[in-house]
Amino acid sequence: MVAALTPNEQRQLQQPLRPTWLEIDLSALANNISELRRRIGPDRLLYAVVKANAYGHGAELVAPAAIEFGVDRLAVAAVNEAISLRQAGVRAPILLLGYTPPELAETLLEYDLAVSVYETSAALAFAETAARAGRPLTVHLKVDTGMHRLGVDPAAALELCKFLTQNPALHFEGIYTHFSTADETDKEYSREQLRRLNELLEQLSRAGCRPPIAHAANSAATIDLPGAHLDAVRCGILLYGLSPSDEVPAPPEMRPVLSWKARIAQARNLSAGEPVSYGNAWRAPGPRTVAIIPVGYADGFPRSPRTWKSVLIGGREMPVIGRICMDHVFVDVTELTASGLPVTRDDEVVLIGDQHGASISMEDAAARLKTNNYEVASRLMARLPRIAVQG
Repeated sequence: MVAALTPNEQRQLQQPLRPTWLEIDLSALANNISELRRRIGPDRLLYAVVKANAYGHGAELVAPAAIEFGVDRLAVAAVNEAISLRQAGVRAPILLLGYTPPELAETLLEYDLAVSVYETSAALAFAETAARAGRPLTVHLKVDTGMHRLGVDPAAALELCKFLTQNPALHFEGIYTHFSTADETDKEYSREQLRRLNELLEQLSRAGCRPPIAHAANSAATIDLPGAHLDAVRCGILLYGLSPSDEVPAPPEMRPVLSWKARIAQARNLSAGEPVSYGNAWRAPGPRTVAIIPVGYADGFPRSPRTWKSVLIGGREMPVIGRICMDHVFVDVTELTASGLPVTRDDEVVLIGDQHGASISMEDAAARLKTNNYEVASRLMARLPRIAVQG
């Protein structure tokens, strides 16, 4: 008979394997999915975009939870991302949004994946492999309505759709486009892209080759362009409670899913003139207390040219000093110790999230790094443990 765990042993099992970790708030994820469902209605499909390790949140944690909370399907960029989800037990439909070499057709069939196509030659190659395998391959046609990334020109789409519809080795399930400026206040160009897609959909309906699922709305269009909801929407950044842009903020009902925390590894006192970190680039201007945090650029905490600038300790923003190391960062906590607050090993540090009323958001970090929240999130490395919590 296995002895019951003591409360201390239970707490230890919940501790991450590193003293820096990401907390993934599943109640916030459920809330965001509920809000998205309210906006799009019960009859449209909701794709959760979980590429780039679910925008850094941890795809193998987020994807099954998202399905449980009401998402219909998943979308990723590449085959290896989809295979990881299948191996983790995810059985929901998965759409590959990026380029997939036709020689991977057998892998797509093996793992029951839907592939994006936009060229006749690739569609032919996929069909040939599927025919030999005796199993239809599910395809979505990507149409370039103006972003000029991947996609077939609308003028050539009708003939390709006829081929996809008539080929018994292919299951022509969907057609879609992607907006280039939906995250801007001015929606004129997005409306023009939508007009081009709708015009094509009408042509396909008249020709009898419109697939059952047409989708165009990303997170920004899901908020600001309800006419683009069509048969399905694809939500990535908004799923995680993050804003598509400054011009299209996340609705106030949505909540950030991710927090990034750490524990102090050591606190030490320095005399005036003593240096910190590589290159001795920072020297103490006077007596200073410095906390060493076990986080570095190998975790997604960038070294240069710009840095996070500060983290939260004791509910206050404390400045990052010296050069960021691969595994460590240095924080000047003199202000805390001078006010009588002790700073010791294992004290909590917050890099993204809330602490005692203070906050550093993903958007705050992005502004400091002169980038967007998409990049900050997707930079969070796989070696950071992801811990599911209920906020």
